[in-house]
Amino acid sequence: MGEGQSHRRSAALLKEYSNGGRGAKRVNARRFTLFARGTRNKKRLQIREYDNMGRPKIYSSVQLSMALHELSCMTIKTNGSESSILHTLEFLRLEQHHPVSEMYQFGIPKITSSCICDCAGGDAPCKMEQYNYKNCTSGTLCYRTYHPVQSNVGCIGEQKSEACCELRIEPFKDWIFTAIKISQPATILVFRYSIYDRFNKRWRKASEEVIEVPLNRGLSKFDFNGRNKIEMVVTGSRPNRELQPGMYFLREGTHEIRGYVPINEIGESNLEKLGWMRFSEGKWDIRNGNVKMKQAHHIIVADCKQQQYTSTINGEQMVLVVGNDIEESYDLGRALTSDPWIETAVYQGRDVRVEHAEGTSITVYMTSETRPHMLRHISQMESFDGLIQVDRDSNRYLNISFLGTKGTLIGNIFSSEKKDQIDMVFSVQGRSLASQM
Repeated sequence: MGEGQSHRRSAALLKEYSNGGRGAKRVNARRFTLFARGTRNKKRLQIREYDNMGRPKIYSSVQLSMALHELSCMTIKTNGSESSILHTLEFLRLEQHHPVSEMYQFGIPKITSSCICDCAGGDAPCKMEQYNYKNCTSGTLCYRTYHPVQSNVGCIGEQKSEACCELRIEPFKDWIFTAIKISQPATILVFRYSIYDRFNKRWRKASEEVIEVPLNRGLSKFDFNGRNKIEMVVTGSRPNRELQPGMYFLREGTHEIRGYVPINEIGESNLEKLGWMRFSEGKWDIRNGNVKMKQAHHIIVADCKQQQYTSTINGEQMVLVVGNDIEESYDLGRALTSDPWIETAVYQGRDVRVEHAEGTSITVYMTSETRPHMLRHISQMESFDGLIQVDRDSNRYLNISFLGTKGTLIGNIFSSEKKDQIDMVFSVQGRSLASQM
């Protein structure tokens, strides 16, 4: 892209049409303005300062509007000579670091239920003092429950029968999970800054460093105290989408963080959420297990003499075994990376680092004592079309298709044709003749 060329701008107002009240609609609620990268995204100015003796000192400053994965290049002459140094700045990653405030280990309970129904007047194998709120010794964990006033079908007398049960609990498939609670994130921009010098008519890399720029303060400043005394100031906005604070988990031996399912916090022990069977100090435990399992376990006797009964647990996130019947009732949610805007999500002990697949709007100001020369290539866009789709739950999804694109496109979404309020700013990296956001 040569200097002096203006930006190509395209705008389209989405018009409304009806499709039976559902499905795809064109809606006039937003206005789209897009422009290709060009001189508008790179501005130069000079800064003149005076010392105590009144001597002037002139700095040159370059303003860059950058998108994710974009590379900016500039050359700076050295010592007033004709030789130049090539400086490149690449926007590598947009990360958010979520501190981990709580953690614990848990498993999926596999509960094997075995019960005995005792008719009244018999040998009385079910004794309340031996089964009501009592532990047993078989299995990793074992609890006894006592259930009076059961059906007397099959019994000789008319008195009600009683049932006593053992609930043997062990971790399903020996899985061990780690639950983590994350807090509000720190937003980090990651750049690669490289310097090339000219050697035998070719550029040769002289140095390279990766720079992490914290964005939470809104503005970050860095000095490169090399031969050209370059200063970099970065400003930008938070990403449009973020991982919400709360509970997430991953299985031991894997790196896949999962969520989007109810998980007990460290002080909870809800049988309807993941994490009510804990692993701590080398052993398994259910907090207040005697009471909880007694309250959750229910039995209905169909025929006491034939030992026919139905055993159920009022809870979720478990596997229940009764005789030859196995009922798996647990939900492991889904991986965080199943969301298209998340590139990677990694747990590193003290924090969870989420790398975004989508960028945000940032501006980089680079100042040096020598006037830089920017190297550019024009971005291209033939046309685009915007569509807002409305589903049956009245959720709206914005879909913008680009045709004939090359390079970086930056778009603004306005609330109205007045363009006095921006709802969202986005960027798209066009890598082929057709690109879609």
